Amino acid sequence: MRSSVAFVIGLCAVLLAPAPTIATVSIVDLLSSSPDFTLLVRVLQRTGLIPVLNMARNITFFAPSDEVLQNLPTELDIPTLLQYMIITDPIVAENMTENEAVYFSYLRAPVAPDVPLPLKVQRVSSRQPDISDDEKVQLVIGSGAAKVVKHDWVADNGVIQVVDAMVPLPDSLCDAVAGSVINGDMHLFSQLFVMHPVICYLLQYAQDTATLIVPVDSAFDILNDVELSYLMVAEGHDDRLRFVGSHFLYSSIYRQNDTLGSGINVPSMSGAIVSVKKSERGIIVNDHIEAVQSDVVFQNGVIHTLPSFLTPWAFFEFSPRKYLFGLNATQFTNELLFHGYGSALDDTNRVQTIFAPVDATGADIPLSANALEYHFTDSLIDTLNGSTVLPSRLSLASLDGHRQHIQLTVDENAEVWVNGKSKVLRAPIRIGNTAVIPIDRALILPPSLRFAAGSVFEARMTLQIFQSLGFFDDDAMKGLTIFFPVDSAWEELGSVGKFMLSGSGSKLVKQLLCSLMLTEPVYSSDFSSGKSTEFETRAGMRVSIKSHNRKRSIEYNIGNIQSVVALESIDLLFDGGVVHTISSIPIPECIKITPRQLLHAEHITSFVGLLESSSLAQDVLADDSQYIILAPKDSALAVSNITTATVGLATQMGLHILRQRSTLDGSFLSGLSSYDSLVSGVHITVLSELSDDMYALRIVSDDALSESIHPIRVLSRGASTSGAEIYIVDRVLPLSALTGKEVPAWWQARGVLVALGASGGILAMVLIGLLWLLIIYRGGKRWGHRQSLGGNDKSFVRFRRSFSGSGRSIIIDANGSDEEEDEDDEVDGEGTPLLGRTASGRLGSRVNVEDFGDIDEDAEEVELPSRSNEHGSV
Repeated sequence: MRSSVAFVIGLCAVLLAPAPTIATVSIVDLLSSSPDFTLLVRVLQRTGLIPVLNMARNITFFAPSDEVLQNLPTELDIPTLLQYMIITDPIVAENMTENEAVYFSYLRAPVAPDVPLPLKVQRVSSRQPDISDDEKVQLVIGSGAAKVVKHDWVADNGVIQVVDAMVPLPDSLCDAVAGSVINGDMHLFSQLFVMHPVICYLLQYAQDTATLIVPVDSAFDILNDVELSYLMVAEGHDDRLRFVGSHFLYSSIYRQNDTLGSGINVPSMSGAIVSVKKSERGIIVNDHIEAVQSDVVFQNGVIHTLPSFLTPWAFFEFSPRKYLFGLNATQFTNELLFHGYGSALDDTNRVQTIFAPVDATGADIPLSANALEYHFTDSLIDTLNGSTVLPSRLSLASLDGHRQHIQLTVDENAEVWVNGKSKVLRAPIRIGNTAVIPIDRALILPPSLRFAAGSVFEARMTLQIFQSLGFFDDDAMKGLTIFFPVDSAWEELGSVGKFMLSGSGSKLVKQLLCSLMLTEPVYSSDFSSGKSTEFETRAGMRVSIKSHNRKRSIEYNIGNIQSVVALESIDLLFDGGVVHTISSIPIPECIKITPRQLLHAEHITSFVGLLESSSLAQDVLADDSQYIILAPKDSALAVSNITTATVGLATQMGLHILRQRSTLDGSFLSGLSSYDSLVSGVHITVLSELSDDMYALRIVSDDALSESIHPIRVLSRGASTSGAEIYIVDRVLPLSALTGKEVPAWWQARGVLVALGASGGILAMVLIGLLWLLIIYRGGKRWGHRQSLGGNDKSFVRFRRSFSGSGRSIIIDANGSDEEEDEDDEVDGEGTPLLGRTASGRLGSRVNVEDFGDIDEDAEEVELPSRSNEHGSV
């Protein structure tokens, strides 16, 4: 049917042609004269094309030989293809003025019946030196589908060009562009084109032709990946259609059109006017864009490819809204538009940064207006160089009207996180004065103070204090900066911390913590280097703060108290402000802590009582005291048998009280200064630190012209607000330190202590060994002797012969009764101090000889029966 219709149309074209002259040799005659075209002539006869060829004038027939026809697939529509190869213009290779041109065949386009199908013919010059001049010019038709193997076989009514293949029919314009989606240099434009099938529908419906001016893929380099992605998504429909339409021209425009010499103006589908004119190699569009390839012909149109867009970058009017769609933050953007953020998303002049959660985690997209506003800042973030905090656009009542901040941190893998949970997916993308930062999930507003502080594992003690003081449930905790002491900060306070954390200091600890709360949020970025900024605390005091030596520390000045406080964790956000953890605690002037309170917190009662008995407490423990107090713990005083009845108690106590120097060269334990004790002429210096908290004290007595060295361990320490220093020590400084006994020079002190310790250890080991040998040696004899007396092991004690001056007492040696000790049984030697409990069998106990009857006073050792009470005790 198609071939019949084509034949009728072709016949009409021939009949309407100018009246022919009588041809002596026609195209059919030439074909019939050659044995190479027997099959072709037969096909022409069967399809009714012989009359067309005979009656036509000035045509060109691209004739396939019989060999070509014999090798064609049987499913091809050969009559239609033969009509496509009959051109209405004579083509002589030598006479072609252009290297390529588009001609029209007798066949009409199936998609546009009123339009003859175009066929592109190219003239190629061969550079092979061994061929004749006649063979150096070669024709190629159908964009290289067939070559002319015999040129310019001229008949009276036209020209025969013998080809080596049949030329297939071209695709329709839309099919061709759709095919370019997966191949060729038109891939990107084709993707955009096929997303608008309405264009092809209109073209087919109008049964007209068109021209596509297609930018090659490299032309899209003018767009970044976000802008290109926007053109590919559904939300980019309108811009994409305008862009494709601006490259779609009504009617077919070929390079050899006569009107292209001076140029023509053609309207595009989008309404823009496109100028086209001819150049030496192809066409030029809009006066400066020369085509990469011209005249790629199709059934109902033609394509010219360009190295750039017909439209400038500003044509797209890119905005933050379009960038958000291009980043696949569609759900977030739609929520913003629903809540009335359209103006903020379309204003490229507005300085802002948008943290945009992408759709992959759509379940996390916030719904409230507050949560959405938290994703905006009023500053432009071009780069992410490090950790910082910056204010969001969200103002909250819980912050007392201040803006909630956003925290950016960089982990060890150089990945950036927002508020510790949302990961930044790429560097900021800028459009105008707006930057967009894509994140993997929506930002969550900071939690309450209870949960924010709960993440600070090193500050458990402060958390417990906050809980006990009810700070977590205090509605007034709004718009604050809280300096949160870590556990080691309380430990560093020593006795002061123990007192404040006791029941007696609860009011003071609340006042202290309130002095560490500023009544406005202050972030690490607000700490100015070299310049102090004043703030008010929740305790009603004024403080000044500045960063210290560009390190993670600040100078925290409360009144006359100046402290350098190291910052541990910074910018922990909560719904009412920000938390910074600190490693030390500055004590404000308004908090008064006395020496007596510190000693009470350390449970030092005996020492305080002895100070009172020696009339020193009123001065030493006064609220404005500035003494250095070496306070032995109660057990140390008990071991040393220091009581109110001790002779020289005032001297003993005065040895533990040191006067502060008017000019301090360091703390007492630093050993840089010598301090005067309350004992006249006695000075004490820390000679060296032997180990952790163990120090060697040098005590110098001017009166006795002597000095002695005493090791002492500092168990705890603290300072009152008046300046008194309290050191809790593990032993009592002896009065013997005030005697005239010589001691090694100060530089030998440590060596002496070590030597004494080593010697004592060796001697103890030797004595223990000898003792065990003696017990083993005497064991057999003792057993036999006791059995002869009818007694047992527990009824005898062994004594070493060592009589007192009166000759009536002896000292118990190594062995004694194993019976239960009678706490009330004590025997004093005559005129001799009591060395230990008697009748217990302990080494060194002194007893009366008469109590055991007659003994041999010349014997080195004697073995006596014990005086046993009813319990068997001596």
